Amino acid sequence: MKPALYCIIIISSIIALNACQPSGDINEKELYTILNEIIADDSLHVDVVCWKFTDTKWTPDYKSKFNTDDIAFIERQKLLYKDKTVLPNALHWSPRRSTSVYSSFVDSACDKDIVYHISFPLISLDRKKVIVEFREDCNCNMGSQGGKNFYEKRKGHWIRTQSF
Repeated sequence: MKPALYCIIIISSIIALNACQPSGDINEKELYTILNEIIADDSLHVDVVCWKFTDTKWTPDYKSKFNTDDIAFIERQKLLYKDKTVLPNALHWSPRRSTSVYSSFVDSACDKDIVYHISFPLISLDRKKVIVEFREDCNCNMGSQGGKNFYEKRKGHWIRTQSF
């Protein structure tokens, strides 16, 4: 085989392999797709959400779920999206046993009635592992409920495999 042809085959193979792997930063469409898939797969009722994503601080438990490349990738995403707000009509939910889909209302005050606070998700480089918090707050001085969960994408669905 000629050296030039050999090089073309190798370069083509490398390009094809890299095309299968997600690379680059998370874009807004990917962010909302992942969140909406998790909301649907975990049957979350997020009808009213707070306008700003909360920050998730690293803990040893969280870091243990990701490799060093993932952690560097996540740190970059956290910097890029540090002031990210929830877009109107970007999050969707469905009542259990229903085919209807509703857009979440984005509350700019986050201090009346029941509102969900959502953390900016820690998404692995391959987009197959996520840590995100969904916290329901009644704003009634009785605390809130919810938690930070670790999800893994298996066979096209997000499975909650651990709660923190």
